[in-house]
Formats: sequence, C-alpha cells, structure tokens
Amino acid sequence: MKGILFVGFGGFIGSISRYLIGEFVIKNGSHLPLGTLTVNLAGSFLIGILAAWLLKSGHQQSYFLLATGFCGGFTTFSTFSLESLKLLKDAQYSQYAIYLTISVLGGLILCLFGYWLAQKLT
Repeated sequence: MKGILFVGFGGFIGSISRYLIGEFVIKNGSHLPLGTLTVNLAGSFLIGILAAWLLKSGHQQSYFLLATGFCGGFTTFSTFSLESLKLLKDAQYSQYAIYLTISVLGGLILCLFGYWLAQKLT
C-alpha cells in the first residue's frame, strides 16, 4: 500500500511539472512541440539515472516515488526508453526492434484511427 502512495504522489508532481513546462514553452512560442520534446528527453535521461542509482542501492520506495511515479507522470516516454534499453542490454535485438516498431508506428496509427473515429462519430 505504501508503494502505491509513493507512485501516486510522484505521478502527481510529475504531471504538474509536465504541464508547467508545456505552458512555459507555449508562451515562448515555437512551431515544434518543444514542451513535449523537452519532458520526453529530460524524463528519459532522469529515469536512466534513477534506474542505475536507486535499483543498485536498493531504495525501493524512492524508486517508486521518483522513477515510477514522477517520471511516469512526467512522461511515459521515459519508461519506454528504459524498457528499450533493458532489451538492448540483454541483447534481445529482435524483441527490441519489434517493441520499437510497434510502439512508435502502432501509437501513431492508433492515434490517427482514434482521431478519425471521433471525427466520424461526432
């Protein structure tokens, strides 16, 4: 139960942080989605540090709070990056290629389909 609370609190802070960064970037103007790009790249870097440091040191509650909670709320792309790295480190190259392809192309295709479907139904 305690782990769930750590994840929830970390997610709360991560989501708010993502929102604030997005708002900051929008106010400064750009044609690229720099807010999303910023949090995805920062979250990927941060979860890499946290995974190496917290898992090695055995700080499970800190991992729940920061990696699973904060990074998960900040960006789910960070988790995707860490899972991809694990596949590469384990030399599971075909699984990595499949996961990468399905995640990126599948996500885009399903987003397009959902967008199209919602437009047709409304």
